[in-house]
Amino acid sequence: MSEKIEVKKAGFKMDKRLISCIIALIGSIMLIATLFLPFASATEKYREQLEKFPDTMYAEEIGMTNKDAVNISLFEFGKIYSSTAAAQNAQAVSITCVVMISALLSAIFSLLKKPIAIMIFNVLSLATFLLLKWDFNDRGVLPSSRYDCGMAQYFCYFGVAIVFVGAIIMLLIKINQNKNLKQMEESK
Repeated sequence: MSEKIEVKKAGFKMDKRLISCIIALIGSIMLIATLFLPFASATEKYREQLEKFPDTMYAEEIGMTNKDAVNISLFEFGKIYSSTAAAQNAQAVSITCVVMISALLSAIFSLLKKPIAIMIFNVLSLATFLLLKWDFNDRGVLPSSRYDCGMAQYFCYFGVAIVFVGAIIMLLIKINQNKNLKQMEESK
């Protein structure tokens, strides 16, 4: 079986493994984007309060104004927590770093076409993300009277699913190639 797909409209052939690599890479980029999308969004009542005084400092340590605090990303939470240096906050910063590192490693292994490593770091990304969500919930940070869950908390699941789809396709292609190679060697 040929490992090329013809794309008639575009007029070129594309390797199935490359397509699966691109799928996994798109999912990995979505995971990385999760760090910069709103993880927490102000409730309607609190949003109005923040918007009344948009230039007032919300978190002076990092230069965040009320206008910026309407939607807060994981990256911004990390900056806020790292500036306060409390032991409990260090845990959230550490978990955020693990989410970021595992998402980056998932992207790197997508480029290297290593499906098992992609799946391992994808599971690690998901597990640390769920741990972070639990930690925020346990400490009463999210959801709260001031903030609800932002779109990043849902976007992450799409990224994880897309990474898994790309990695599984990549793994199946690799298994099929090894099987075909073995059959060719036996026929000699």
